[in-house]
Amino acid sequence: MRKLNIFITILFGMILVNHNAFSQEADALQKQIDELQNQIQDLTIKMKVANKKQEASDDAPKFKVGPGFSVKHGNKSFKVHGRMHWDVGYYGEVKDQDVYGSGTNIRRARLGFKGKADDFSFTATFDKGASAKAASDVADQTSIDEIHFSYHPTKTMKLSIGKLKMPMYFEEAISSNDISFIERSVAIDIFSDKQFGPKRPAIRFTTYDKKLGYFFGVAHGFGPENKIDNKDGNKLNTIRAAFAPVLSKTQVVHLGAWGATVDFGGGYAASLCKLEYRAELNVTDAKPLKTSSIHSGNNICEGAQHYGLEAAYLGQDGQFWALGEYTDYTAFRSGLDGAEVPDYNADSSTLSMGYVLNGKKRYDIKKAAFKAPKVETKWPNKGTGVWEVAARYSHVDMDDNNSSKILGGVMDNYTLGLNWYINGNAMIKANYIRSIMNNKAAQNAGATSASLNGGGASTDIYGMRFQYKF
Repeated sequence: MRKLNIFITILFGMILVNHNAFSQEADALQKQIDELQNQIQDLTIKMKVANKKQEASDDAPKFKVGPGFSVKHGNKSFKVHGRMHWDVGYYGEVKDQDVYGSGTNIRRARLGFKGKADDFSFTATFDKGASAKAASDVADQTSIDEIHFSYHPTKTMKLSIGKLKMPMYFEEAISSNDISFIERSVAIDIFSDKQFGPKRPAIRFTTYDKKLGYFFGVAHGFGPENKIDNKDGNKLNTIRAAFAPVLSKTQVVHLGAWGATVDFGGGYAASLCKLEYRAELNVTDAKPLKTSSIHSGNNICEGAQHYGLEAAYLGQDGQFWALGEYTDYTAFRSGLDGAEVPDYNADSSTLSMGYVLNGKKRYDIKKAAFKAPKVETKWPNKGTGVWEVAARYSHVDMDDNNSSKILGGVMDNYTLGLNWYINGNAMIKANYIRSIMNNKAAQNAGATSASLNGGGASTDIYGMRFQYKF
């Protein structure tokens, strides 16, 4: 009996000891749980504070300064942008005659503003330089390069009204900041610069689709832009369509066509119904191509039309590119009292190609045109910049020997170009142009008929452009 009591006492003591130990472990575990709950609560509070800061940050305007300036707040944005193009040119003699004159030219000095709010946007750009001059200006002038308002019914559609670029030509769709030569081809500019744009007071609609690879643009324009008389202004219609059956970042096959018509209205044919242009470097004002008799005397120029075809290719991982364009032009004429007068006809073509040595040319379906390479290796901190070599052939035939007998000159230009994209803003271009002119074009440039002896002439042109954009 005594042994049983001892055993019960020992067992009870063991239970009591284990109970005390369990109680201590439970207390320690509860303490740990309480500490974890406090940590979770503190973490929750910190997360709420961080979320509030993030929400406040997302709601705050986002500024970007230098170069240029931009601010974005939600679906509203504003941007200040600009460009400076300064050209240097040396012209060789034509039959031992210095008819061109070498020198320098501030080609463009532009400052612009862009803004967008919801589905509406605006653009206003002002220019002071050679591209802002009128024909009668000697000194540089300040002009409105572009000013228009736009409505965006969808992300890929835009309806604009104001002074804007008319949809025509692949090369015209490329920004002057991004073209691979100092100037666009004379085969393009001789038709687009005066009679058909490239920028006019107009209503324009554009749309595109990246997946289907198409672009379409149509516009109805008016002129002149600063009309102060009681004459009817001219009316201009342009349309351009392009299709890219192959479309990726590094490979593109582009096919396109465009057309334009202009009605000179009452009184503007004398100043607008003539074609004239320089030799692809605008340092001098000498114009080898010039037709001043389309509208003259009893011959009335009522209007004009031109249409063209375009094809472009981008390949070899975005390094090689090629572009070709053709233009056919007709000026419609009549005599007094409805007498028949032969129309005037001209045509032009251009073919260019290039290779980006250490970068990639880009293509933008929004404009159906090329863009400059993106500079990843910026000089001097990250590399040598991006280098590009290019070559171009331009042909313009302004001599209508078949119908109107109006002679405006024939020119063939062969251009070699070297481009250094220093960074995303600065660039230097160098061009060599071999310009071959027939007898009429050489006379238009200033060479004497005695020196030409009916055989035409040629000259060598060297040019450089220093440009900066922001």
